[in-house]
Amino acid sequence: MAKLGSGSEFSGVKTTSKICTHPKKALVLAIDSRRNRLTSFLASSQVGRDTEFKVIRQDGERKDFTSHFTSKQCKNDKNTSNASCNHHTDMEFSSKRCCAATCTHTAQSLTDEGVAVRMHRFPADDGVANRWRQMLEIDLDIGAIRKMGLRVCSVHFTDNDYSCPSLRHEYTTRLRWNAVPDRELTLPRLIAHDLTHLVFRSDEEADNLYPPELQPFNSTDGEPPQAEEQQTMPTANSSTNQGHAEQRSNNIIAQLRSKVRRQKTTIRQMQARIEKAKAVQSGSSSSIATRLMQQKIRRDVRSRGMRWTKKDIACSIQLHHKGSSAYRLVRNKWKIPLPSSSTIRRRIRQYFVLPGICNLTIRSLQSKFDASSTNQQRIATLCFDGMSLTPSLRYQQHRDVVVGCDPRTADDSKEQLPRPVNEAIVAVLRGVFQDWKQPIAYYPVFRTLGQEGFGIAIDECLTASHKAGIKVVALVADQESTQWAHLSRRADTANPFLRHPVTGEPVYVIVDIPHCLKNARKALMKNDIKFNECKLAKWQHLIQFYQNDSGPSLRLASKLTDAHFSLALGQKMKVSLAAQVLSHSVASGIRTLVHHNELSEDALQTAEFAKRLNDIFDMLNSAHLYGKGFQQPIHRDTLSAQIDRLTEAEDFVRSWRFLPLNGRAVKPTMPFKEGWLLSLSATKQLCTTLIRDHHFDYVCTRRFTQDHVENLFCIIRGHNGFNDRPELSSFVGALRSVAASGLAQPDSTSRNCEDDNCEAAIIAACAPTGAGDCVTTKAGPQNSSSVVCQAPQQQLLQKKLDSWQGASNVSLEAAEYVGGYVLKRSRVLHCQVCNSLLTASESAGVHIQHKTYSHAFRGLTAPSPVALVAFMKMEAEFAALTSSFIIQPRVAARFVNHLREQLVALPACELHHTRVHNQVFKNFAHLRLHHWCRREMKNLRAVAQKKKTMGKIRKLH
Repeated sequence: MAKLGSGSEFSGVKTTSKICTHPKKALVLAIDSRRNRLTSFLASSQVGRDTEFKVIRQDGERKDFTSHFTSKQCKNDKNTSNASCNHHTDMEFSSKRCCAATCTHTAQSLTDEGVAVRMHRFPADDGVANRWRQMLEIDLDIGAIRKMGLRVCSVHFTDNDYSCPSLRHEYTTRLRWNAVPDRELTLPRLIAHDLTHLVFRSDEEADNLYPPELQPFNSTDGEPPQAEEQQTMPTANSSTNQGHAEQRSNNIIAQLRSKVRRQKTTIRQMQARIEKAKAVQSGSSSSIATRLMQQKIRRDVRSRGMRWTKKDIACSIQLHHKGSSAYRLVRNKWKIPLPSSSTIRRRIRQYFVLPGICNLTIRSLQSKFDASSTNQQRIATLCFDGMSLTPSLRYQQHRDVVVGCDPRTADDSKEQLPRPVNEAIVAVLRGVFQDWKQPIAYYPVFRTLGQEGFGIAIDECLTASHKAGIKVVALVADQESTQWAHLSRRADTANPFLRHPVTGEPVYVIVDIPHCLKNARKALMKNDIKFNECKLAKWQHLIQFYQNDSGPSLRLASKLTDAHFSLALGQKMKVSLAAQVLSHSVASGIRTLVHHNELSEDALQTAEFAKRLNDIFDMLNSAHLYGKGFQQPIHRDTLSAQIDRLTEAEDFVRSWRFLPLNGRAVKPTMPFKEGWLLSLSATKQLCTTLIRDHHFDYVCTRRFTQDHVENLFCIIRGHNGFNDRPELSSFVGALRSVAASGLAQPDSTSRNCEDDNCEAAIIAACAPTGAGDCVTTKAGPQNSSSVVCQAPQQQLLQKKLDSWQGASNVSLEAAEYVGGYVLKRSRVLHCQVCNSLLTASESAGVHIQHKTYSHAFRGLTAPSPVALVAFMKMEAEFAALTSSFIIQPRVAARFVNHLREQLVALPACELHHTRVHNQVFKNFAHLRLHHWCRREMKNLRAVAQKKKTMGKIRKLH
C-alpha cells in the first residue's frame, strides 16, 4: 500500500488510524487526541468525491468522514450515497464557534501554546469575503453569512496574515485586508491546492515511518472489515523522496526557530514593561503612574463607552487636579485611555454644591462607618482653619448666582459696596485611632465668620458627624480673634470642653500647638518673658548667639539663617522657623558659648526657656509609637508619669509674665498663653479618657493639631499649578477634586508642616445626586426675604424713574442699543406680529446708525418706542436692587419674577406673549449681572489701592 512520506504533517501525531488503499488514490485521516479534531491530508489529486472512510481511534470511538466539495455537488452526483449527502446538508453553523468544518474552537478555547484563540468576522470587502467562503466551502451567500455572524478562528491563519506577526494574539493586532484562512483545513478545502509534489512510498519504506493503517469500509456494513493483504503501489525514486522529506523538515524547523525568536522578543518587551511599571510605581505619585501604566499596557480596551472603576476615576481626578492641559495632553496626544473631562466634572460636581455641610460626604461616611466598625474607629477630631482667598466677583450664568460675595448680608442702610469673600473656613474630620481625614464643610466669609456664625458652624458639623456615626471627642482651632473669643467663653482651664449638641458628651477644646509656638516666638520678639518668678528670657540673647555662631567655620546651630530673625512678610506663618529658633540645639549652643565666656551668664535663662518650651512642644506633638524622650506618645503603662509632666508644663506656662520692650506695664497674660494652658489641660483629660474609657493603648498627640488641614490647603493651592491665594471659584473646584479623588498628601516641598500620614476616608461616590445635597451656611444673619423693593429701595426706584424722564440723549442712545441687542439675542423676532411690535424700521438715535457697518446685510436691531420704555423700566428696577439681593442664589429668576410683579410689559402677540417676556427678561438680567460684577470689582480695586497708598503715606510721615 502506498503511504505519505515522513515530511507530511502527520509525522509525530500520536494517533491510531487506518490507511485505505485504492488504485491511484491514497488518503490519510488522523485524529489529534489533544485537539479532538479530525485532520486529513491528500496524497493524490485523483481521490474521488464520494469515497467514504471510517476512522477508529484508540479509545474505540468511531468517526465517519466523506470527502466532498459542496452539498450542491453531492446532490448532483448520482453515485454519492444518501448518507454522505445528508451529512453535509445537516451541518449547523453558530456565531459562537468557528465555521470551518470539524473545527470546534470558540472564543474561550486555547491553542497548543496556551494562548487564547481569536475569532474573526468575515471581511467587509466582498471579493475577499468570497475567497473566504470558497476556501471554507460554505454554501451560503455573503449577506447570509454576515447576518448569521459567522466567525473563523485564528488557528486557520498564518503569522504573516496579521499586521504585526509577533503580536498576532493581541486584540489590537488586525488581520491584513487580503488574508485568507488556509491552515489546518480538512480534505474539501485542500483538494483545490496543487499536491502533485507529494510522492508515494512503498509499504516496506512506510511501515516504520507512518501511523497505523486505515481500512476502507462500506456504510452498509455493521463492523469494519478485517485487515487484508495490502496491494503494493508503484515505488518512486527513494533519493527523491528523501530529498523532499529533508527539505520539508528543514522548513518546519526554520519556522519553529523563527517562532521561538519572536516569542523571546515578546518576552523581553513584556519584561521591560514590567520593570518600567515597577520603576514608576516607586516614584512620588505612585497611584496615578501605576494606573496610567496599567492602562498603557491594557491597550486592547476601548476608551469609548468604557465603564470606569472608582480607582480609575479617582486617579484621573488626581491627574486632572494638577492641570487640565496636561490631562488633555496625556489623553489626546499620548492616547492613554482616560475618562473624558466631562466625566470628571460630573463626578466632582456632586460635592460642595453650596457652602455649608456636604450631605453627600456625610452619607458616604455613614456607609463607611457602618455597624461593623468598632467604637475606636469612629472616634475623630473636628478641626477648623481658614485659608486666604483673592477677592473676586463672578456671575455664573449656568447656576444663576453671583460667586464671590459673602452670603451674610448687612443692613441695607449701611451697605455701600458688596463684601467680597477673602477667606474660606474649612471643617475637617480627622481619625484618632486610625489615620484618615475628610473635609465635610466650608464657609466663605469676608474677613471673619463672627462669634455667632462660628458657634452655629460648630453645632452644624457636630450634628452632621453624629448623623454619620462618628464620635467627635475634640475640637481643634487656632487663635483667630473671633474664634478664640467664642471658645474662651465656652471653655476654660478648669473645664476645657464644650457639650455636644446632640449627645451632651464633652468635646474637648484644643488650640493648635504650632500656632501657639509661633505666637510665643512673636511675643518673645516684642517682650522679655519672665518665668519661675525670677528668670528672664530675652530675644536679644538669641540674636547674639546667632551672630557669634554665624562664622565661616563649623557652626553649633547650622539651620539658623537670617530669615529666622528678620522675618519677611510670608515667613511669619512658617512653623519651622519658630521651632528651629526655640529648639534644644539653640539652647545647647547658648550654654556652650556661655561656658566659653562668649555670652553673658544671663543667656542661660533664655536657654532654659527655649529648652523647656521645646520639650512641651514635643510632648504635644508626638507622631508615632516609637518616639523617644519627650516625643513619646502618651502610653497606658506610663500614663501617670506623663500626666505629671504635663502638669509641670502647665505650671511653667502659668508663671509667664510679659515685660514690653517699650517700657510699658507688665502684662500678666496674653491670648496665646491662655491657649497653651487650655491645650495642656484638655490634652491631659482627653488622653486619660481615651485610654481608660475607650481602651486605647497609646495616644499620639499630633492628631490634635491642624497639620492635616494645612496639607489640605497646600493641595488646594496646587490646583492647576500653584496659587497662594486662589479665587473662590478655584478654591471650590480644588476642594471638590480633593473630596472626590481622595487626595491626601501634597506634592509641594514648600508646605508649612510635615506629612500627617493620613488617607482620605472616602473616594468618589458614583451615585448621581440631586441639587439639594449641600446645606447653605447659617453662619450669621441672612436676609432671605423674597420682597425686593422695601421702603428705601422704593424711594431709590422712584428717584431712578424720575431721572429717566429727563434722561440725556446719550443715556437714551445706550438704552436703545442695548435693548436691540437683547431682542436679537432672545430670538423672539421670528413672528411677524411680534417683530412689528418690538422693533422699529429706523432707529430714533444716531448711535445705531453709526454702529452699523456699510456692508451689513441686516444691520442692528432698533427697539420700538414701547419696547424702549420697557427697557428703561427694567434698568430702573435693576438699579434699585441692593447688593444683598444680588448675591442671593437664583438672582436672575427672582429678578424676572420681580419685573412681572411690577407689571413691566413688552408688546407681543397673544400666542408668544409669555415666551417673549421670559426670554427678554432673562437675557437682560444676565447682561446686567455680568456688567454689575465687573463694575463692582473695579470699585473694590480702587478702594484697595487707595488704602494701600494711604498706608505708604503714613509710613513716610
